[in-house]
Parts: sequence; structure tokens; C-alpha cells
Amino acid sequence: MGKVFGTLNLGSKETGHFSEEHLPFLRQVANGLSGSIENSLLLSEIRESEEKYRTVIEGALDGVCVVGVDYRFKYVNPRMTEIQGYSREELIGTDIRSYLDEASRRVLADRDEQRKKGVKISPHFEINLIRRDGENRNAEISARTIKDSKGEMNTIIILKDVTEKKKMEEQLLQTEKLRAVGEMASGVAHDFNNALAAILGNTQLLLYSVQDDEQKESLRTIEKVAKDSAQTVRRLQDFTRRKVHREFYKLDVNSIVKDAIEMTKPRWRDESQSKGIGIEMVSDFQEIAPVSGSASELREVITNMVFNAIEAMPEGGKIEIRTFQREEKDYIQISDTGAGIKEEVRKKIFEPFFTTKPFSNTGLGLSMSYGIIKRMGGEIEVESKVGQGATFTISLPISFEAMEETMAITPSPPPVTKKREKIRILVIDDEESVRSVLSRILTQVKHQVDVAKDGEEGIKLFHEGEFDIVLTDLGMPGMSGWDVCREIKKMSPQTPVGMITGWGMEIGEEKMKEAELDFLISKPFDFKQIVNTVAKTVESKMM
Repeated sequence: MGKVFGTLNLGSKETGHFSEEHLPFLRQVANGLSGSIENSLLLSEIRESEEKYRTVIEGALDGVCVVGVDYRFKYVNPRMTEIQGYSREELIGTDIRSYLDEASRRVLADRDEQRKKGVKISPHFEINLIRRDGENRNAEISARTIKDSKGEMNTIIILKDVTEKKKMEEQLLQTEKLRAVGEMASGVAHDFNNALAAILGNTQLLLYSVQDDEQKESLRTIEKVAKDSAQTVRRLQDFTRRKVHREFYKLDVNSIVKDAIEMTKPRWRDESQSKGIGIEMVSDFQEIAPVSGSASELREVITNMVFNAIEAMPEGGKIEIRTFQREEKDYIQISDTGAGIKEEVRKKIFEPFFTTKPFSNTGLGLSMSYGIIKRMGGEIEVESKVGQGATFTISLPISFEAMEETMAITPSPPPVTKKREKIRILVIDDEESVRSVLSRILTQVKHQVDVAKDGEEGIKLFHEGEFDIVLTDLGMPGMSGWDVCREIKKMSPQTPVGMITGWGMEIGEEKMKEAELDFLISKPFDFKQIVNTVAKTVESKMM
């Protein structure tokens, strides 16, 4: 039986008005009416369904659009207009390819070529959109080609804006790279510092005794290169400093940025003017809350950014520095009008040892800056277009609990009331070259030096003799430097113990106090530094 849509009731005032002959006609009328009613109901259902799906698409969180075979927009949903920065009226009828960068246009062209060859291609791919304001947005695409009621081929595109996701992935990758470098840096730096200690120590010993001017000049060159190498190693060690507890203080960001501008003035004003080029420095400081961190480190970051901006503008230009606050973060933006940064360079710019100036730069400046800002709980990002300069944006969380920084005053050494012609020193180090150079340096100034190749031998020598001071390495087989220090202090609390180590930058004050360590010198050490520290430490203990 067919579906019942209703009843058809007919009546007449005349008796016997309808006959059997009328029934075929009435059936035709009823069939026609039922067909019309059914079509009407179906149309209503279609419209309701269409409205429902239109509401879903219009309210979708992803961009949805329909493009024809000519790549022109036939439909865009509101989210699509938000992503691209154009209105629906501006987009309809325009070519989607005109809103893509060159690499993305090549992706579409390659897909067309493969499709024509009968190659099955994935409906999922990535493109880069260029917004109305010039900003690049990364997008994941899901595309399906269908035939409409008129037989025309159209492509339905669902576009997901993944720009922020990409940034987070890049930051995570960068953090992981720096973490890996940090783990490696400590051991590598220690080995280099031991080698440099032997090179620098022996060089300075020769400088102390050699008389020939030409030989002295050669030795000074070696000394300079060794000291420069030591600075590079120290910068490498900075990647491990996050493991050390460090006091952070409440910082006035605006004052620090102003200091950095003033400190770099000889470069961006005086030096540029002497070369016949002009660099304009523009600043805009808004009222912002304090942050927590190290003033010297933040100043180093800003200074490094300014120097990079100067190098990016060999023909002159403008550097603009502004500070502002958004919610619970302070922002520092440093922009230049230089040559800009290529995308492949921008992605690697914070990596250790990456540099576009291999013969004039260690490649640690920006990665060092990245590490400093991360330790302060902040972020640093860079935006750039080739030929349109670059903008570095630093964000730092506002501080609510940081201490006020006070000026640390180093006390003057106590007056010397008793002098010793000779100081008896015990040197403990597992590196023969380091033991030798320390012994020779201290013997050179008439001290008496005994050496031990490890902690056990050192403790035995100390137990058997009398020493005015003990110098020990940290990382040794068997007993560590900390173990040596504790044992010495148990036997003779008044005897000063100093640690001379390649791990120096990783040792915190709390650890030194706990072990009762009197002083610490990082390798590679300086001739005068060793001699003066030993003399002053012994003299102060004799008071």
C-alpha cells in the first residue's frame, strides 16, 4: 500500500450526484494532489537539511570553501574570511592561488600534473596563506573533488590554521636541541678547559722567564688565542647554567633597555657615522611591571640584538625598540630595516653555532640569548621577510615575588700582619699536564708544592705532612673534589681548600658552603690569578 497523506472529501446537495463514472476522475485528482503534497514535503525536508548543514559549515572552527576547476572561490565560510583577512564578497570569484606563496603554488601545480598522469594523490597536504596584512599563515588542507547537480567539477576544501601549532613545534624542537647541547656541553667544556689550562699556564710560565722580544710576541699570540678559546668554552658552558640555582631579582625592564641603548651607542651612532652611514635609533617605552631575572644577562641579550640589527644594515637604516605590557607579560620588540632573514635561516637562527658569518662570529650569540630568556621563564621569537627587515619579540612573565637587587660589595682583603717566605701547597689533580703547570707556576714564586694524582693519594700526603693550603680538581676517579674537601676539613678545619676545575660555572654557592670550600677558580686559570688567590687566602687564614 502507498503512503497516506490525507483524505479527499466530496459532497453534493443533490441526491445521487456522483456516479461510478466520476471515480476515475477523482482518483486522478487524488493522485495529483498526493504527488504535489509529497513533493512539497520533500522540498521542505531538503531545505531543512540544507539549512542544518549550512549552519554547521557557517559555524565551523576550520575554514571551508568551494573552488571550481579554475581555482576561483564559489563559496567561503566565515572562518575562511577570518583566516585570510578578506570579506566574503572580496574572495568570491577570485583565484585561491593569488593568496598563496610561491612554494604553495608549486604544490598545487605539482598535484595537478600528478592528477593528469593518473597518479593517486593524497587529499591532505600543507600550504602557506598570505593574509591581507601580509602575515604568513600555515594551513593543513583536506580537499575532495565532487560533481554538482549541473555536472560541473568542484573541490571542497577544509582548511585548518596550524600556525600556532607550528610555532609551538618549532619552540619544542629548539628547546630539545638546546637541552641536548647543554648535556653535551658540560663534559666537552671540561675537557677543553683542562687542555687550555695546560696551554695557557705553560705559555704564561714562558712569558715569565723568556727575554727575547720576538719569542715574547709569539707567546703573547698563543696566550691571546688560548684566552679567546676559553671565552668560547665559557659561552658553551652557559647552556648548562640552568642546572644551577641562581638568585633572580626584580628588574625594571625599561631601565635595562635604556642602558643597553646607551652602551651600544658607539656602534650605532659613532662608528656608523665614521663610515658615512646613518643609523636611526627610535624607542617607545610604555609603563610596564617589573620582571624577575638577572639584569646583566637581560642587558646582554638586548645588546646582542642591537649589534645584530646594526650588522643587518650595512648601508644604514632604522632600529626601533619598544616595550609594552599585555596581560601578565612584558614585551620587548627590537626591529630593524635591514635585509631581512630567509625562512630557512629563521628556523635555525637560535641553534648553537649556527651563523651566516662563519669567520667573524662564534654562532653562539642568539642561542645564548635564547637560553637566557628561557631561564627567565620567557620566550623569544623572530619575524622577518627578505628585504623588509626583522623583528625580535621577547616576552617575560611579570614578577610578583622577586627580591629587590642590592649592590654586592666585595670586602677588601684583611691587612697582612704576618708574611711567609714560602707557602706549602698540596695540588691534587688527575690530569698530569694540569698538575705539572700548577706546580711550576707556584714553584716559580718560591712556594713549596707537593702533587697527588687522585684524592686518595692527596689525603694520604696531607695526613703525613703539614700544608698551608690544598688545591684540588673536582672530577677525579675515586674520590671527587667534594670528598677531598670534606676529608681535609675533618682533619684540619682551618686549612683553606680551593677547587680549580673545568666545571666551575656549574657550581653553586650553596654547594660550596656545604662542603666548606674556601674558593673556586675556573679552568683555564691565569698565572697571576692563581698566585694572588693562594697568597690572599693563606694570609686571611693566618689572621
